[in-house]
Amino acid sequence: MNSQPWRFVVIEDPEVKKKLLRAALPQAKKITELVKDVDPERYASIKKRYEELPDPVYYSAPAIVFVIGNGRYAAHSCPLACENMMLAAHALGLGSCWVGFGAMVTDDAEVKKILELKEDDAIFGPILLGYPKVSPARPPKKEPKVKWL
Repeated sequence: MNSQPWRFVVIEDPEVKKKLLRAALPQAKKITELVKDVDPERYASIKKRYEELPDPVYYSAPAIVFVIGNGRYAAHSCPLACENMMLAAHALGLGSCWVGFGAMVTDDAEVKKILELKEDDAIFGPILLGYPKVSPARPPKKEPKVKWL
């Protein structure tokens, strides 16, 4: 079946990006507080990012792609669309990043209108796209933890 339960909203406008950040950042900070006692090192790292970066959610990416899904097959198909988009971006020399905190914008009426979110819609990504300034070194390969029978 070819249900295609997704649609894509691409944000490039700097003013819209500011609105998205204003909507997402308070939610991201609330969730970060839950990490404080569980993983203090990670908490400190995230807090530092909030202090140092002008956009600690969307990282000032040139393009933000919201993958929005609705319907019976969205929960399976939309994450696959996100992954395929990120693989295609890599093949084209683009950097990409899935940002869970970036989806925390649904409490803001103006942002819901910008994204044309309907009541049953779910955000499965924002995927950040842009040309990276540096390419990180490939991490060392780990042996799989598989028990062969």
